[in-house]
Amino acid sequence: MLPEYPKFKSLESEDVNQIKQHLKQAAPKICEWALANLFIWKDFDHTLLTIIHKNLCIYISPPNEPPYFLEPFGIHKIPETTGICLKHAGKISRVSEDFVSGLNLYKYRIICLRNQFDYIYQTKALAELQGRKFDGKRNHIKKFNNRFPNHEFIHLDASHKNDALKLFDTWFDKKRETSYFAKLPHPFQKSAINKAFSYFEPLNMMGGAILIEKEMKGFILGSPLNPETIAIHFQYGDPSIYGISQILLWEACHKIFSSFRHINLEQDLGIPGLRKAKLSYHPLRLEKKFEVRPIQKGPERA
Repeated sequence: MLPEYPKFKSLESEDVNQIKQHLKQAAPKICEWALANLFIWKDFDHTLLTIIHKNLCIYISPPNEPPYFLEPFGIHKIPETTGICLKHAGKISRVSEDFVSGLNLYKYRIICLRNQFDYIYQTKALAELQGRKFDGKRNHIKKFNNRFPNHEFIHLDASHKNDALKLFDTWFDKKRETSYFAKLPHPFQKSAINKAFSYFEPLNMMGGAILIEKEMKGFILGSPLNPETIAIHFQYGDPSIYGISQILLWEACHKIFSSFRHINLEQDLGIPGLRKAKLSYHPLRLEKKFEVRPIQKGPERA
């Protein structure tokens, strides 16, 4: 059983089924509430769990920013639960637009987190790539197919872990020379990928990989966010291969994710190149996220 506040427990594998039960109460829209994301990043986030007024509350302490709660997950006494979270942490972050719309806005300071917006697409649109706006994507795929006519696209399972980790190391070694990727927490990224494959079935992971001469050159991995949406947690390709990222996403939308109406490619984290790449696929919408803080009252005047 998960503890009642003010007690907390660290997120462990035995908590996965309980969290699944809480997530069944609604259809989450933001990637932070994907069960897989909660679990695979738990060592980086130092994730703690507690129950407040029957709501699942998750306390995050990442090394790159002050601690915060995610939005409470449940329907019981949300204003009171919000107050407890804010008193404990000072902020609730990465909250959805739906959560914000239910708050008394006169009581809180709401901050828009543009760098955390999720990119939502129609899976069918990314599988078909129709129209002039996708000319560049189709050209990338055509050139890849011309260069590697005998490549394979396979479905991933837990047995592909070592190949995926090897590819990630290749990707990271080639990207670390750039100003941004040199600062990435490589051990935590690799640990998250390792967990995704180690708990492939309990986390409902699904994905695919591109093989060239039987060697993995790219992989994409996600999990269901809600019945209509697949969230993509990882997509890596050998940077020396032109068109690898385009063919990878296109093949996956055709052959693995086609049962989902929408695909969530998660945030751009404010990285200019990543934002440009995600926008180039013409998202259906951006799923907004916010931060909630208490309004700081000044000293009373005499």
